[in-house]
Amino acid sequence: KAIKSDIKGVLLVDGDNRSLSDHEIGADGLTIIGWNRYEIENYLLHPNALLRFVQACVSTRENPERAAQDFMHAELPPAVLSNPLEDHAFLNSIRASKDFLPQLFRASGIEISKNEYYEIAAQMNPAEIPQEVVDKLDTIASTLGI
Repeated sequence: KAIKSDIKGVLLVDGDNRSLSDHEIGADGLTIIGWNRYEIENYLLHPNALLRFVQACVSTRENPERAAQDFMHAELPPAVLSNPLEDHAFLNSIRASKDFLPQLFRASGIEISKNEYYEIAAQMNPAEIPQEVVDKLDTIASTLGI
């Protein structure tokens, strides 16, 4: 602001920050938007994309896809498994980056760190990307004039 007074910005907060008021984190020229789901990693929880990711990884475990599928069927609610793009309370409350994805990869025999989770998104087909992600990116682009 000191250098460019008309600068614009967008703050995209995780769903775990629902209790913060815009006043607490706001500033002039700053558009504040938030994810409905607990954290951005929750948008990676599409069973088909996760299975493709597991298949693409080198694994020391025999049949890592079966292990991943078994884990997802045990840990994900049936409604999430059948329609992962819908709004589910489970996806809005779970900490996927700590409480789901590490366990899935461990069960599949895959070693991956959180900073590599973007590689899961690279396995997603456009039809597997939740509309909210597209909407938030459109909001960022329009706000910043991109």
